[in-house]
Amino acid sequence: MMALLRWALALSVVGFGAFGVSWAMNMPGHDIRGTWATDGYGLQIDIGRAAIDVYEVTAISCYHTRRIPAHQWLIAGLTDIHLTRDGPRLRIDAGGSVSPIMADRTTTLPAHCPTTPDQPGTARDNFDVLWQAMQEHYAFFDLHGVDWFARRDSLRPLAQTVLDDDALLALFKTMLAGLDDGHLSLRTTNGLIYSPSVRPSWHADRHMVRDNTLAQFSQLTAVADTGLLYGWATPEIGYVYMSHMDTNAGFNIKGADRARSAFAEIALAFAAAKGVILDVRYNPGGSDEVALAYAGYFTDIPHPAFTKATRNGGGYTPPDAVALAPNGTFHIKQPTAVLISGFSGSAAEVFVMSTRQLPQVTVIGTNTSGILSNIASFSLPNGWALGLSHQRYVSPDGVSLDGVGIPPDIEVAVAVDAARNGMDETLQQAIKYLSDK
Repeated sequence: MMALLRWALALSVVGFGAFGVSWAMNMPGHDIRGTWATDGYGLQIDIGRAAIDVYEVTAISCYHTRRIPAHQWLIAGLTDIHLTRDGPRLRIDAGGSVSPIMADRTTTLPAHCPTTPDQPGTARDNFDVLWQAMQEHYAFFDLHGVDWFARRDSLRPLAQTVLDDDALLALFKTMLAGLDDGHLSLRTTNGLIYSPSVRPSWHADRHMVRDNTLAQFSQLTAVADTGLLYGWATPEIGYVYMSHMDTNAGFNIKGADRARSAFAEIALAFAAAKGVILDVRYNPGGSDEVALAYAGYFTDIPHPAFTKATRNGGGYTPPDAVALAPNGTFHIKQPTAVLISGFSGSAAEVFVMSTRQLPQVTVIGTNTSGILSNIASFSLPNGWALGLSHQRYVSPDGVSLDGVGIPPDIEVAVAVDAARNGMDETLQQAIKYLSDK
């Protein structure tokens, strides 16, 4: 027994020694240590030898939201976040996003860090932080015709006003009214999520409608670590159900790399198909990188996909042009129908926007949800979390589709009554369209 204990002690010493060497090899270099303020996103990042501290910052608030070990290999493996220098700036490449976050060096954190106003704050404190975060970062006041300064003037509580959580949430609902945006939300400390977005008319029946679609198929094959199911709509027409745009890639594996290898299985399976149906009607989004990885199987030459710019207080960052690049060996060049609805959102819309320009693709259904932006998050003094749209995505032809969504080439409304009777009219329209090709 003593021999075993001695061996265990020796191994633990070796383990700690190896970890120490690993830390020394992977700690942030002198070139990126220090304090950085992101261009947009409302973040300040303090990078040290042992830890990286992240703060959410507005002109009136600063909250320390997370501390992570300053071990770059672990950060990359667990979160797919990479920190590098790009000239004088810090470049942050985060898995899921196709554009880097850029940051500029600062001498110190703002004087009002780490917490101000004091938690949980008054009703006015919470109102002011929410208003300020939206004023500095929200991208679509003009789209929805909301005068944000007038909202503050008419709704701001008096300094002595005391509101319980229900009354405060009611105030915020009035404050956000008219901003029909599915990426704008409040999460309370008890888990309640509120969004001022207007839901599709068939929202109450969405699960039944989706289940009816899946019931049309006797067998669909699931692709491991993805939201993909595939099978045959007819003996000649392939079908792919895309439930989300994420992957469960695992440690030190990029989500986009897993997506590329996953869709290769589908492209090979449908190599001899007459046509292919891609169903994103019930897809809320996920990773833009994953969406583009899937879309890359439908072209053998690069195409412009979209441009995006991020709100940064005084305006927007320079537009970042994103390209659709070919993926894999087998490209699906057969006639392809992409099925969309008002529940197709975010990265699902990136997928649609990237593929609809291809000559073999026809889009069928109803307008997508029109929420393409990533979500910026801000903490309120009381612990509630605000999520907001802070980016504008523009299609290759120069059109912003936020708010209105991506329109179909062939409009087919969601037929709830037909779904109750076991029929999927949009799917049948797509099968007919491809069969007639």
